[in-house]
Amino acid sequence: MCGIVGIIGKKPVSRLIYHSLFSLQHRGQSSAGKLTYDGNIHVYKDAGLVRDVFNDEKKINTPGNVGIGHTRYSTYGLDDLESLKQNAQPEYLVNPFLATVHNGNIYNGAEIGRKIKRKPRTDCDIQWLLIPMADNLRKKELDPNIIFDSCRDIMHRVKGSFSALFLADSGDHPFLFAMTDAYKIRPLVLGVSDGMYCLTSETRVFKKINFDYIKDIPGGSVIIIDTVGNIYERQIIKTQERPCMFEFVYFAKPDSRINGRSVHNVRVELGQLLAKKHPVKADIIVPVPESGRHYATGYAKESGIPIEEGIMKDKDERSFIQQTQESRDKVVEEGLSYLRSVLDSKRIVLIDDSIVRGTNIRKLVNGIKNAGAKEVHIRIGCPPLIAPCYLGIDMRSKKEFIARNINGKIKSWDEIAREIGMLIIHTREGHLPDLSDCPENKQRKMLHTGFEYGQEGPRGRLFIRGTWNNHIVDELKPLPGEVPDH
Repeated sequence: MCGIVGIIGKKPVSRLIYHSLFSLQHRGQSSAGKLTYDGNIHVYKDAGLVRDVFNDEKKINTPGNVGIGHTRYSTYGLDDLESLKQNAQPEYLVNPFLATVHNGNIYNGAEIGRKIKRKPRTDCDIQWLLIPMADNLRKKELDPNIIFDSCRDIMHRVKGSFSALFLADSGDHPFLFAMTDAYKIRPLVLGVSDGMYCLTSETRVFKKINFDYIKDIPGGSVIIIDTVGNIYERQIIKTQERPCMFEFVYFAKPDSRINGRSVHNVRVELGQLLAKKHPVKADIIVPVPESGRHYATGYAKESGIPIEEGIMKDKDERSFIQQTQESRDKVVEEGLSYLRSVLDSKRIVLIDDSIVRGTNIRKLVNGIKNAGAKEVHIRIGCPPLIAPCYLGIDMRSKKEFIARNINGKIKSWDEIAREIGMLIIHTREGHLPDLSDCPENKQRKMLHTGFEYGQEGPRGRLFIRGTWNNHIVDELKPLPGEVPDH
């Protein structure tokens, strides 16, 4: 899961990209970079946060009316500092000139690597998009049809998830173009301001740089933009989109919208559903900052229990996207403090978005108990996660999930509760559609796109990893008066 941005128009884009990257920092903290182009290549990238990489005016202000930027969440390659530096994006080639950034994960790299002649210069999976695309465009005078044909070929060769941006040289008229996988697993949106166009991962970027939202780019699509504002678009592969549900649960910021839906409102509604299905007698609701706040708002609306800020966040880092378990633990230990004046002698409903590895929740429960809480009840917006993801989220082994035991079998609710120091735990259950009449291989196709259906659990079936379940979506109708606020 990464953040990407590309801007093209008649004015310099460097500062716009720089400010956009701050709005995408939450999507990746391993490295950051940007590339602008004016006939010459101007690129700065390194391991670290945006503010650390772009710590000099000459890195921020570079020439060019077209450029791309990236914040990386590492799911591919090694996690040592040197590897993070090497795998930072944007990545580019000079023969022909082609630069790219991408959000997602390509999992058939070994297959692609056997069919290309150039040797990748990094071990990042972006090479499996960059090199085949460059080979397709080599020694050709670029126009939209050439680009469409090349993207069609790449779409049928790579397997995995991708929302990718490319910057291609065509003499004095460079193109910015984007390509999305058929299932649109990773988000991508288009915005405009005064003849300038922006393609990026989240709509919140448009608020930061004063652009207007145009549309979400459909799955299986290619969109091409030139410097004078001509837009060419084709949906090359048409199928049902299956966006990653973790965007709504955790990754996207609440002030973004995905396919017209407010991320904030979705989380609030999930909190309301939790309160309806799993009420509890308690004195206060305490959200886990910042991930549990909007679920807690919904739970409070429905239950009438007041929200109190009983946990303070001291560090602006996300524990889930840290590279190692040691660093995740460090963020939790150093990043949170507990308000005894709020928690002491209280019956508390602790609310968070999800439990994946259990890193946060164990320490949170202990911290709240040590602050004098009388009772702790946990409510979680997302059902237990039990299946590895190979499409852009760093969950690689079944053994790392708290919801599985050391033999890989799914734990009961009570087992999970005991492991984190609780008596009982409630999460938002997913109600799965009956798959018994699916066409042949339909379930396997779902698995290929990161969707896995769990076994029958003690409180109904578990919705595990993947697209936002249709039954849940049906319950998440827009709130009265809800209007787009892109």
